[in-house]
Amino acid sequence: SNSADPSTSCMPLYHCLTNAVADIKTQQRRDNKMNEIVKEVQVATLKVGDACDHLRDKLGLKEHHNDVVSGRIFVTGAQGVLGYRVAQRLLNAGHPSIRLGYRHPDDLGDFADQLSTKGAEVVHFDWKDKTTFSSALDGVKIVFCELPYIVNWAQAFPAFLRACEKAGVEYFVKVSFYHARNENEIYQKANFVRLHAACDDLLSRSSIPCTILSASHLMSNPLVMHHAEDAGKDKEKPIVLYGASEGKNINYVSPNDIAEVATRVIMYSKPHMRKEYTLTGLQPISDDDLACALAKHAKRPVFYEDLPISMLVQKEEDGFTSVDDVDWKVRDFIGLEKLKATGLEEDVNFISHDVEVICKRKPETIDEYLQATESMTPLEKWIFE
Repeated sequence: SNSADPSTSCMPLYHCLTNAVADIKTQQRRDNKMNEIVKEVQVATLKVGDACDHLRDKLGLKEHHNDVVSGRIFVTGAQGVLGYRVAQRLLNAGHPSIRLGYRHPDDLGDFADQLSTKGAEVVHFDWKDKTTFSSALDGVKIVFCELPYIVNWAQAFPAFLRACEKAGVEYFVKVSFYHARNENEIYQKANFVRLHAACDDLLSRSSIPCTILSASHLMSNPLVMHHAEDAGKDKEKPIVLYGASEGKNINYVSPNDIAEVATRVIMYSKPHMRKEYTLTGLQPISDDDLACALAKHAKRPVFYEDLPISMLVQKEEDGFTSVDDVDWKVRDFIGLEKLKATGLEEDVNFISHDVEVICKRKPETIDEYLQATESMTPLEKWIFE
């Protein structure tokens, strides 16, 4: 028969339809997979946002989302008195992306594991090595900067700031010293203050929105700076702190207060941009009173000895094992002691209310600081051991 088999004549069309259906199903699977990926990204984004919202709620920050710079936070000096506290506050509150810079991260041991468990990323960062800046700042949107107390520390800041600008950092929080940019000659005579002022000016002129936290003397300084005759582990032998404040009352501020202010301005950033806050303690106290408070909480004898400047210089120089440290550390210490001896900090106008306004509570007293040993770094805890 010359008539064609209908099934045979329809085969090409059948194959075309079959292939078309298969292509449609393949495309549907791809679309479904893409939708799943999109949903996963959306969920992940929501989780990051929720984590930030949760942290703001824990801090009592209910402000509008448009007032917030979100993203990875880089904390310098994460082993320092302030950097450590800021990092711990952000981690304990569950911030989703925190990077901590350490000069020797491999030496952290179990501590690095604890940080990683809480969600922190620990990276190599060395103020003396500019090549570490770029990788440490990769993807970072917010920087909390506690400058290091090393030789030529102020000279490292410009390069770090340029690296921040290049990395696209959107917000920079820096700790400075009280009235660093005050033109009063009394402040500018202190080299430590003058160098902070230079760094603050540079930051303020940069392209990065910033907040500067200008703090008075830290309550932790007598413990960390070790201007003392250490009695070691012999709790019967007295620890003697020394200085040259000449009996004047000094305004000491708790590092816990500074860290809380820093955490709050980081999490609710935009209203604080291009502002400088002055952070002081509740009231000034004498160095004798400070020594008495240390003795009470450490349960060991602690005394303060006020020395003439010439004797204090000699005592400081004798205490250094490195010749490189002598000049700049002695100069900084003496400059701050001379500032204390002016009595400026006894003036009621010296006290700022910025801590109370931002934290919604009064600043800590020296007793409250010394009671909060769980917040202290190992550098501060030696007197309690």
